[in-house]
Amino acid sequence: MSHFIKKSAYFVFFFGVICELIIRFFHLVPDIPERYFDKHGIQRYKQGQMGFFTEGKVKWEVNNFGWLGVSDLEKDTIISIIGDSYIENIMNPIECNQGSFLKSLFPNYSFFEAGRSGVTFIEAMEISKVLETEIAPNYHLLYLSENDFYESISEIARYSDRVQISIENEVILDSQLKSPRMKKVLYNFKLLYYLYLKFPLFVEKQNKEQFKKNVIKIDNFDKVLFEKLFIYCSKNYNLDKLVFVLHPNTDKRIISLVNNYGIRIVLLNSGGDKNWGLGKHDNHWTCYGHRQVSKQVATYIENH
Repeated sequence: MSHFIKKSAYFVFFFGVICELIIRFFHLVPDIPERYFDKHGIQRYKQGQMGFFTEGKVKWEVNNFGWLGVSDLEKDTIISIIGDSYIENIMNPIECNQGSFLKSLFPNYSFFEAGRSGVTFIEAMEISKVLETEIAPNYHLLYLSENDFYESISEIARYSDRVQISIENEVILDSQLKSPRMKKVLYNFKLLYYLYLKFPLFVEKQNKEQFKKNVIKIDNFDKVLFEKLFIYCSKNYNLDKLVFVLHPNTDKRIISLVNNYGIRIVLLNSGGDKNWGLGKHDNHWTCYGHRQVSKQVATYIENH
């Protein structure tokens, strides 16, 4: 019996090693860059990391500033591009980033991208303030969906893994990494991560709960809270340098508030073009979608 157990253990071990090598060789699971908190409480990626995202075997690399995107600072006019996973754009090659497309249209400008999954509106504002001291951009393009505004206010719903603001206390609430040890194990042992992704029972349940929260939030627009949010921003950030690039179909009530504070807006219009999105369950923009978005942003830059 002991001999059988040993042979079985050896078999499982070697089978696991072979599976690990196959998964790594064929990039069957995404490589996820490791994060850290900078001195401002902003989550960035550790420099020097590189890997592959499984869709199309897209390669990514963390730049010297702790972001995945374009980091051109050569020209006199610098425009930062700030946002969440749409700007991080890990699922597409860097040639399809907003910074890459805009650079091709405006070769005399520099574009610097600071994007990361989970960035809320208030964190985007914090990032703009940090970039003022790091790269001194002339303007900031903040790419925002209406959810980014709702998820910024802790009184609506508290998300410990995202930077938020307590409106009543006027305090920025730092984020925390969710299950960092478990994630480190999963990301380093590709076989475990592969099994985790293939049998996402817990993940699917979590996503359904998240969807319910989002529906509840959007159905309960609180004008007083949003007014206080923009009052706080007007006191603590330089609004003159900001341009909000708002996703299509953004709530008109949010747009009205943004206009009231004199913040410039590019309201994107997809025209119902479904080719903007990656697929049925993923609204992130394709390379085609990013190109169409950049054209609309470029029109604004040309006119203003």
